[in-house]
Amino acid sequence: MLSIPEEDELKGILKLPLIVAAVVIVLRIVVERAGAPASVSNLFSVVALHTVLVPIYFAIILGKSGTPRPYPALFKFILAYVIATRAMLLVVYWLARVFGWREARFAGLSESTPFIGFVAIPFLTAAFWVVASLVVGGAIGSAVLKMNRRTATT
Repeated sequence: MLSIPEEDELKGILKLPLIVAAVVIVLRIVVERAGAPASVSNLFSVVALHTVLVPIYFAIILGKSGTPRPYPALFKFILAYVIATRAMLLVVYWLARVFGWREARFAGLSESTPFIGFVAIPFLTAAFWVVASLVVGGAIGSAVLKMNRRTATT
């Protein structure tokens, strides 16, 4: 069996990043709905969290923890985090469809059929970002983990 931290540890490691994601999602909606330019609203990016920042956080935590098999744990944490954050964003996409929000990230939602607007676009977008986060975040996190483990052994 893989030596991956217990479920309680998983919840503990995921708790802070998930809270941050929820806050970022709400802040971005508020900023967008207030009419801020895209350059401002783009500062509140969940994609940056689940693709770059949080995988680095997980790698640092795992590197310090001394987990015997940190790489499978890293990918498990990234997968759990990106699925949870994309699930939160499904609600945002549905709200955008219902209320006809016109921001660029919701392009095509309000003019589409209900199936396309409520199912196809949100779930295909989520699937894309799950894969992208595992690939990019996994590579970045693995590099950080390797550097972290290398400095710990020297």
